[in-house]
Amino acid sequence: MTNLMNKTLDTVENVLAAVAGIFILLSMFTIVLEVIVRSTIGHSFVWVQEYNEYLLLYIPFLAGAWLLRNNDHVVINLIDNILGKSSTVLNVIVAVLGFIAMAVLFYYSTIVTIDIFERGVKSTTVLRTPQVYIYIVIPIGSLLMALEFLRTFFKAIYLKKNHEGKGEL
Repeated sequence: MTNLMNKTLDTVENVLAAVAGIFILLSMFTIVLEVIVRSTIGHSFVWVQEYNEYLLLYIPFLAGAWLLRNNDHVVINLIDNILGKSSTVLNVIVAVLGFIAMAVLFYYSTIVTIDIFERGVKSTTVLRTPQVYIYIVIPIGSLLMALEFLRTFFKAIYLKKNHEGKGEL
């Protein structure tokens, strides 16, 4: 069962990370297109800036759990450098704090997203984009990152339990 849950979480994270990558390319393409069109014919697309702002919100929330799983996120390893090795206790503390932060973010962003949906809030721009489509990525991404921190926590506990007395992990 645990193996199935891990594979499912991995698959969801991989798909969302691929979508985030596509969004990066889409953002780059639309900005370059905007610059070329504006400099050659003097016309500007009204949607480029707004939707690229939305993409900048989507990208980290879609790819965050994948980055966390692969340890490709930005880290400050000052404490690891001081200790001289990766500390299991430190990994557990980081996983617990990360889980708590993401769980709180998930809870409150879900409340806000539901409220925005119920009230039918739209952007104040010309495009009048329904804001629920913008906010929905926050609870989705924070839930996946919370699950990934939980997996990191259990992995650290498992490694500690199976490697006690065997030297460095």
